[in-house]
Amino acid sequence: MLGFISDLHLEPLDNDRTQAFYNFLEEVSQKYESLYILGDLFEYWIGDDDDSSVILQIKQSLYRLSQKGVSLFFIHGNRDFLIGDKFASESNIKILDDMDVINFYGKKIMLSHGDAFCTDDVDYQKFKLETRNSSWINSFLQKPLDERLSIANDMRSRSKSASSNKPENIMDTNSKAILDCIKNNEIDILIHGHTHRPEIKTFEDGSIKVVLGSWEDKGWVFEYSPEHFELRSFVI
Repeated sequence: MLGFISDLHLEPLDNDRTQAFYNFLEEVSQKYESLYILGDLFEYWIGDDDDSSVILQIKQSLYRLSQKGVSLFFIHGNRDFLIGDKFASESNIKILDDMDVINFYGKKIMLSHGDAFCTDDVDYQKFKLETRNSSWINSFLQKPLDERLSIANDMRSRSKSASSNKPENIMDTNSKAILDCIKNNEIDILIHGHTHRPEIKTFEDGSIKVVLGSWEDKGWVFEYSPEHFELRSFVI
């Protein structure tokens, strides 16, 4: 069985959400052959050199899970797109490209964080393009850790302010972008997060879209095998 999660928005704090993640990983070792984290595992990521105690513990927990035989995969989110090779190595997790396609028992499954489908949010797409530029990334990572944290907090604050002034539909995925992607890539199942609007939707051609929920008062995981198909929530 495969497990898919996203949008945990963990912070370097030992709180209920972090503990729920540790508990979930214990459950994963008994259920899944692979776990896919589709972005925004962290609320923010200011560089692989951030060695706070909670982050170290999260990396160790992921590594221990991998040693139990669970394959781990990660796709960058809009909050943690700076996660790099050092984190991947220390967690024993493989970083995949956005919109990566896996084949599982004859099904083509596309995996995405989901923000690429929010094409109506022009301001956000412009900002994303700017911050994914290698020059911006290199410049940011060269700054002292405390300065990076300050910049990240400022970006979070401005993002919340901007989101509060946008219509809800602007921040959701564009239906045509979703359908075009499924059709052009001949996808059976598209799984993404980002929008915090959990659902399973079946289209006329039989293809399926799964939107993962964010971990707030409850956690979310999509479980998939030839015999099992469920978007499951649990209390944090």
